[in-house]
Amino acid sequence: MTDADSMDLAAKILGDHDGRMIRTGPVWTVVAPDGVVLPEHGWKIHLSSRAADFSELAAVVVPVLLAEGCAFKFARSTAVLRTVNDGHTSPATVGKAFTVYPERARVRDLGLRLADLLRGRPGPRVLSDRQVDPLAPVYYRYGPFSRSWKAASDGRLLTVVHGPDGEEFGGLATMNYRQPGWETDPFTSAAAQDLTGPAILGDHYRITSGLFESGRGNVYRAVDERDGTALIVKQARALVDEQDNSGDVRTRLRNERRVLAALADVDGVPRVFDHFRHGADEFLALSDLGPENLSQDVVRNGRYLPADDPLADPGRTLERLGQRLARILAEIHRRGVVMHDLAPKNIVVDADHIGIVDFGLADYDGFGINGSTPGYAPARQRRGEPALDVDDLHALGMTLLSAAIYVSPVSFADDHDIPRQRALQLLRARFGPAPTGVIAIVADLLSGEDEIVRAAARCLAGNMTRTAKTALPSLPVVTGELATEITDNLLADVLVRTDEILSGTTGNSTAYDASVYTGTAGIGLELLEHVDRPGVPERITQLAAFTLRAATAVHLQPGLLLGRTGVDIFLQRAQSLGIDIPGHPGPVIPGDRWHTDIADLIGGSAGVGIGHLLLYGNDRDPAHLAVVRRCVRAVLAADPVGGDPDPLPPAAAVEPSVGSAHGLAGITEFLLCASPYDPAAAAAVDDFVELLVKRTESLLTRMGTRFTLPLSASWCQGLAGVGQTLLRAGEVLDNVDLTRLAYQTGAAVTDFLPHIIVPIQCCGLVGAGNFLIDLALRDGNWAPAQATAAHILIRAAGPANHPVLTAKSVEDGSASLAFGVAGALGFFRRLSRHGGPFSLPLFS
Repeated sequence: MTDADSMDLAAKILGDHDGRMIRTGPVWTVVAPDGVVLPEHGWKIHLSSRAADFSELAAVVVPVLLAEGCAFKFARSTAVLRTVNDGHTSPATVGKAFTVYPERARVRDLGLRLADLLRGRPGPRVLSDRQVDPLAPVYYRYGPFSRSWKAASDGRLLTVVHGPDGEEFGGLATMNYRQPGWETDPFTSAAAQDLTGPAILGDHYRITSGLFESGRGNVYRAVDERDGTALIVKQARALVDEQDNSGDVRTRLRNERRVLAALADVDGVPRVFDHFRHGADEFLALSDLGPENLSQDVVRNGRYLPADDPLADPGRTLERLGQRLARILAEIHRRGVVMHDLAPKNIVVDADHIGIVDFGLADYDGFGINGSTPGYAPARQRRGEPALDVDDLHALGMTLLSAAIYVSPVSFADDHDIPRQRALQLLRARFGPAPTGVIAIVADLLSGEDEIVRAAARCLAGNMTRTAKTALPSLPVVTGELATEITDNLLADVLVRTDEILSGTTGNSTAYDASVYTGTAGIGLELLEHVDRPGVPERITQLAAFTLRAATAVHLQPGLLLGRTGVDIFLQRAQSLGIDIPGHPGPVIPGDRWHTDIADLIGGSAGVGIGHLLLYGNDRDPAHLAVVRRCVRAVLAADPVGGDPDPLPPAAAVEPSVGSAHGLAGITEFLLCASPYDPAAAAAVDDFVELLVKRTESLLTRMGTRFTLPLSASWCQGLAGVGQTLLRAGEVLDNVDLTRLAYQTGAAVTDFLPHIIVPIQCCGLVGAGNFLIDLALRDGNWAPAQATAAHILIRAAGPANHPVLTAKSVEDGSASLAFGVAGALGFFRRLSRHGGPFSLPLFS
């Protein structure tokens, strides 16, 4: 059954039952008897089902639920339930075919009745719940009946359940059972307690730590208590991610055991110690090949560079890594196995020893399981064609590229060959049109030509030199005309996604996210720059009403990018353009009791202060200046670089305590802007600028090494945001040295463009590009900003004139300024017009 059959499914299992409201959404069909008013929260019952058994289970339970007269919901189709049960899309939702909302007094009786009715029926384990009966797929937990969203003090949206004495309990389901302290379990009469997983698996494997948590199964480090052997234990949860041709994830575990038996004499792959059951789940006990995977190793120890690179570590070059992996793969292929899931997460590093793990998808002796790590597999594998050794060799090329540049492949493209094409373009951007040595081998591994791929792998394994046989594709050139075309197409995308948000269900966080950074106020601020385009004024009108309603519903606290202050800037600017916003009382002035210990730009005092300076510039209400002065004193009373140490090692050149979002640059920006209005800000700003200069110079000395991480050039935590503040400081203080340092920072950001992973504002290329536009507006050199635009296209799917920058999802901020299309639209708008305001509500 497909999604198109969902209404037929509802009619089939509900029949002709009057007096009930039935509503079908993207995931759930909701049934609510007339007159039933649900409390905000309570004990809910979940009925688990395999997708194949869904219709049969529904036919059994729906008459009971209808007779009981309680509200319930069920997956809208078997196709939706299959996605719910895949263990990846929403791990805490696995198994929840039905959710029942009984009256409090009837929870126990109904749960026991349903358990009697369904005893013996199979269903995936519901990880967030307790089970009524170990033989029945009936589960329960305490949680919200309807989502009750609340804004935390830092602006983050939370689903909160309130207890009788004002207690708060997080309402979202997790992968572990949780119970409020004020409640007693209706089935066991037990109070809330800490429930952890088993400490011993398979009678003698004692868990020492968790490595990975997944709806499909966890991965642990453990010790065999019989002899003290340290090992890895992998779990496969029963009935999760069932596929018609390959069973559930337990089949992958069995396949891994089978394949590893064939590879028992290959150095660099795990050894199987045991295969056992614990409950319905299955486990493999494997040898432990090392402490971290390749991605973690690169973060800690730096990128793997070609041996002839001056920054390379002779002990960990790209040649040595590639040779070791190529030789392991050659041995694997010699035994008739195609690994089919080579990626940095499945490569284990232990000093000089390299190993390959996770053979659950491997193809051997005529059997394999469809699947891959997105972006690393070749198009032929993604299309489900028969397994070949070149599939692994292509993934090897992608993996080596990631290790050398520290980027991940483009992984959200509908065209399965886009990741390869973008990787080749990135190679050209970083190493030129005719690379040699190990980079030539990487290019040939990604050629898509089987014999060239195999020859490149032989060269790599044999440590032979090679000149690339593969012509690297040309890089996009973003002319003014192309930038304008991209702007038009991204605007159309933003309008479509805006409509989706406006029409979305009230259960999603998107329905309550009014913020500038991740929500509708930010989208609205960007749309205000396109108010002359057809359809835009109407969307702004709808967004303004939506934003006001959402901010009020969650009691959004003061804050610039994740708070009410930024919302008021959007609403005020919309009203100034003639947009009618019924019920808008005007900007909210924080009361005398408002206080925050956070000094940053995102949700703290610096951001609130900047916001009220912007509001004052529009309405000249002196109350805003009073707020600004309070914010100045709060900022000056705080540690200028934050109380927590920077989490990454100094060599990473990433210090959030210096950056714009949460650190010194954002605070200094505020003091620069507040100086004309507050003597305390004017007196302190020189000291803050001096400290910012010292921290910037220190970061610049660490940029461009093999340890430098992508965030180092970002707006939020890196040099792009710092550079914008330095540029403003140079203007406000009339200090050419500050301006010169801003340009040095811009040069470092430009050089680092190939290593920036994501094409967005926060943490990504859009944030870097907006800084480079600010520099171009001063000196007329648009080449760095245009280079940024080219790199954005290299990190995107779709055609050059209509890039697809993120996977489309209503829930993940993919339309927003910080993480989505609206932010990219702002960059290309500014590039195409050679000017215009920064999308974020800062002084620009």
